[in-house]
Amino acid sequence: MHEPIDAAYMKETQRLIQAAPKGPWKVEPTDDGRLPDQVGPICFLETWVDSERIGVVEFISHAREALPRYMGAAARQQDEIERLRAEVGVARRFAEGMRNLGVSVHYANQLIEAMDQAKGGGRRG
Repeated sequence: MHEPIDAAYMKETQRLIQAAPKGPWKVEPTDDGRLPDQVGPICFLETWVDSERIGVVEFISHAREALPRYMGAAARQQDEIERLRAEVGVARRFAEGMRNLGVSVHYANQLIEAMDQAKGGGRRG
């Protein structure tokens, strides 16, 4: 499994995306019918095995558009995770406060139990 992506890695990836020429990067055919060896600003691309070249240039072409989208999705998910953590923290503090005050102890205990199960990945019926 891959390591988690931290903020520094995200920032460096964004820098690289911004520094690269704008996309889309299209795979350019050669004039003489040989395998394509150009994609976007990359020309004379060689691979160790000719049969791998199409996959490499298509990957590069796709990645130029896909990577910024994935970075945007990852940033939006991180924002949502932070929002949900804050929301759960508020709910937990509220439930604990209600329990400590003796108000609806049963309900507060059920809420805390449900939150603990959700945090552990468990689901109740």
